[in-house]
Amino acid sequence: MNASSAILMLLLLGLGGCVSATPSPSAPVVSSPTHANQALDHETLRDGRFIGLAISGGGSRAAVFGGAILRELHRLGLLQQVDMLSAVSGGALPAAYYALDGYRDIDFSNGFLERMGHDFQRDMRGRFLSPGNLLTYWFTDATKSDTVVQVLDEQLFHNATFADLNPDRPKLLLNATDALTGEPFVISDESFAGLASPLSSFGVARAVYMSAAYPGVFNPVPLYGNASSSSSTIRPTVLAYDGGPVDNLGVKTLVNLLRNADQGAPITAKFPEGCLIISVDATPRIAGEQDQPLSASTVLLKSQRREVLEGVGIAAAQQDRAMFSTFTVNGSQSVCTFWHLALRQLPDTDPLGAKVTRIKTNLGLEQADQEALIRAARQLVAQSLRTLQDEGAGPVFLRNLGSGIVTNR
Repeated sequence: MNASSAILMLLLLGLGGCVSATPSPSAPVVSSPTHANQALDHETLRDGRFIGLAISGGGSRAAVFGGAILRELHRLGLLQQVDMLSAVSGGALPAAYYALDGYRDIDFSNGFLERMGHDFQRDMRGRFLSPGNLLTYWFTDATKSDTVVQVLDEQLFHNATFADLNPDRPKLLLNATDALTGEPFVISDESFAGLASPLSSFGVARAVYMSAAYPGVFNPVPLYGNASSSSSTIRPTVLAYDGGPVDNLGVKTLVNLLRNADQGAPITAKFPEGCLIISVDATPRIAGEQDQPLSASTVLLKSQRREVLEGVGIAAAQQDRAMFSTFTVNGSQSVCTFWHLALRQLPDTDPLGAKVTRIKTNLGLEQADQEALIRAARQLVAQSLRTLQDEGAGPVFLRNLGSGIVTNR
């Protein structure tokens, strides 16, 4: 952690209360349906295929890498076919921005990636050190999380709510952890159905914050049931923070969707054209991980990454090399292809691989780091397409994509 990150962390730890104050009515509320739901509905089934895209956590490293992969997939014509976006922590920034129609042109050339690498830490430091804000923290119910949300709104989301999600974009599923149960909390119509905060009016910036609120540094977000209030004497129904502790890849949410869908009819019947999950994995290499003791949080993230990837057919020894695998859904004949795009697939002997896998998990990146991540995304997608052409991996629509784009390039 660098000096500026340490200063920011001290400020975060020293200001505000234990949880983010989220007002909630005591009467039941009615929420209009949003484009953040877990239903595989007619629109999803229409083209006969399922494509889910998961973007991992990892601060601005994940945000820029995830955004760069989105751009590469858009160039291939594949992003336009994605049905579900699942994202965690830093990966939630490009996912939510794209789902809101955050960019206006077809080639991502109007600053999309630059926004992902914006120095949010600098903005937060300025606000936290403002005398007016210091007084606000001490003498009102405002918390440091409110300031983080304000920064995200100013730079990216402009007070958008889930009602503003673009229905022509993939459904958006942001992932958090419920600190009260240790279980995943997927921010969706289904999970908000029994809560006092309707998802349709819930701020996207607050949801992104909730997905990224690292325990012990950022305040968790309490969500209350319909009969509760936000009084400190009332126990919240959900206390949400960073989704990383339960799945820092965001893949489990998509796999669970398929498992639930497979209950009625096999996936092969619902999606005769094929099933694909794309994983954008910004997991870094840890300095000295071969010969130095690892922190408990690092061990947790490393262990659950291994478990998730093994669950989709990539053995532990291949997890930094294999780009494609297949897995069955509910142990049935329903098979889905998994496409793994990971920074760690770039060898450490490659200067680009050595650089991008050691970019710190901060909320802001230098221009050189942003450019390196963009090059890494382009290189990994091109390498994947060559693999598709050489090995014939994946469903037919994906093999055709690989053949066509390699020829065109």
